[in-house]
Amino acid sequence: MCVAGSKRVSLGFLTNRDKILLYLRDDKQGISYPNHWALLGGQIEEGETPQGALEREIREEIGCSAHAISFVSRLDVVNNPMCEDHAIFLFKGEIHHGLEDMRLTEGQKLGYFTMAEFRTLKFPDFLRMFILEKIADETGVPHSASRR
Repeated sequence: MCVAGSKRVSLGFLTNRDKILLYLRDDKQGISYPNHWALLGGQIEEGETPQGALEREIREEIGCSAHAISFVSRLDVVNNPMCEDHAIFLFKGEIHHGLEDMRLTEGQKLGYFTMAEFRTLKFPDFLRMFILEKIADETGVPHSASRR
């Protein structure tokens, strides 16, 4: 269980058809998982709901809105040497824009990836395992299957 008062973040597993939207984090010392691919999202501000925070973060980070957003699960991250303790609220949703329609405001670049590609990207392993378990359970896609 996450300790009281720790950071809470909302992350979005956003897809466009069968591709997942990710961004490449900056390659800077002092940030969690530098130069790793990540889901869009961010910290939940005081008085904000997890879904409201995700919607705001997506607009701020890429200048677009997501659709059909639904809550998937919560993960409490504790004692991870790569980041501070925090709670992750994982959502899934759809994005109906091409990369050319988005303007990334943080990170190095955006990309769309198949599920098979997602499994091989430089991405935090603990979060990838959580996503694969929860999203596969939600979609009915077997953990070992790749979507094309």
